[in-house]
Amino acid sequence: MTSIRSRLLLWIGLPFTLVGLLTLATSYYVLSNQITETFDDMLLNAAERLERRIYSVDGELRINMHYFSISTLGSRGDGKIFYRIRDAEGNMLAGFDGLEDPPDDLDQPLFYDTRYAGNSLRAVATTFPVVRSTHSGQIEVIVAESTEARQTMINEFLLTLSVLITIGGLLAVTIALLAIHRGLAPLRSISRSLRRRSQYDLEPIEAEVPREVSTLVASINGLMMRMRQSIHNTQQFNADVSHQLRTPISEIRALAELSSRQSTDPTARRSLDEIGRIAESAGYTVQQLLTLAKARHELVDTSAMAIADLAELCREACAESISRVYQRGQELEFEERESGCRVMADGVMVRWLIQNLIENASQHAGGAQPYRGTIYVSVARSQGSVQLQVSDDGIGVSPEHQARLTERFFRASPETPGSGLGLAIVDEIARAHGATLELDSPAGQGLTVTVTFPSA
Repeated sequence: MTSIRSRLLLWIGLPFTLVGLLTLATSYYVLSNQITETFDDMLLNAAERLERRIYSVDGELRINMHYFSISTLGSRGDGKIFYRIRDAEGNMLAGFDGLEDPPDDLDQPLFYDTRYAGNSLRAVATTFPVVRSTHSGQIEVIVAESTEARQTMINEFLLTLSVLITIGGLLAVTIALLAIHRGLAPLRSISRSLRRRSQYDLEPIEAEVPREVSTLVASINGLMMRMRQSIHNTQQFNADVSHQLRTPISEIRALAELSSRQSTDPTARRSLDEIGRIAESAGYTVQQLLTLAKARHELVDTSAMAIADLAELCREACAESISRVYQRGQELEFEERESGCRVMADGVMVRWLIQNLIENASQHAGGAQPYRGTIYVSVARSQGSVQLQVSDDGIGVSPEHQARLTERFFRASPETPGSGLGLAIVDEIARAHGATLELDSPAGQGLTVTVTFPSA
């Protein structure tokens, strides 16, 4: 797809080029005719001057002109002059006998093109009366001039005109480029403004632009407003789903637990316990689905983010997760390797990210067997970025499964509890913060998840 600049230059340059070529062609035609008429008049004038130099002495015609003076007649010394003078009987009086005869009768002066002695000539033939002592008659005079002077003058004029047109064209293109540059400045300003924004910033564009661009800006702002409304509706829908699903699932769990305590039938109690376990799993899955919906990176409003201390967010997330970790016979260790690990973040979502990483290690580090080791959480700075690491000493993940860990509902160990959404939520939150997610699992050495945030 060509740019607007290229199109404008094409539509300015192409017509100008065509006009320039048309001007050259027209100038060549008009100039050729004009120069031909001018030189033809000079040739006819030369022939008439010859007429005045012919006189009769004792019945014989004589010419009062030397051969060398004929070159001063019409060519201004730039070309060659040939002439021929004959009487009515065809007798050669003077000049070059080999000159070609005129193509038609000489009722009036006749101009024609011919060649002589390897020269291209323009000739004029005319007749005029002459009176001898005994009788009168007609004299035929032909004067021919080589065409070099005419062609040289035309070429010089066309060269001058071509240079002027070329200079004018370059000036026009330069002015057009400047005008296009100035004219497209509002579009470039809008483009820079949009590029500087986060891909999730849907605030309206505030800029003073020409009327022709204001329609585009209004359309973009309208689109952003509709997208913001769509995001708001989606978030509202998530809240409604959360309220409508969590309440009945909690009631099912409570009713199953109460019925199990009151029942004396072992089979019924086992069934009720299973119903409670399934309801608890469903409640956890619903909660994870709602968290995933809220964490979708394209729905996150980055304008609500602020500078936060990642280490402090890790402490809060560890404090919220520590009870569940201890209940499973595990330990949780947090290390702040460097201070001042500040990032631009949504604090609530980053805590979700850390909690899901801890929960993922807690539930899946041991594979089919419960994990009884330590979960390590650390924060450090690294070359203009801040790294969060969560690792364990479990069995690790095979290489063929690592690439799929962030897929929704995928679990490397299907027999372990969970929804298969934890790392998918982590991936969405990381993308919303412009962070990168790396998974590393050497054979038998556990899984290390590294999230690299841009430093604030």
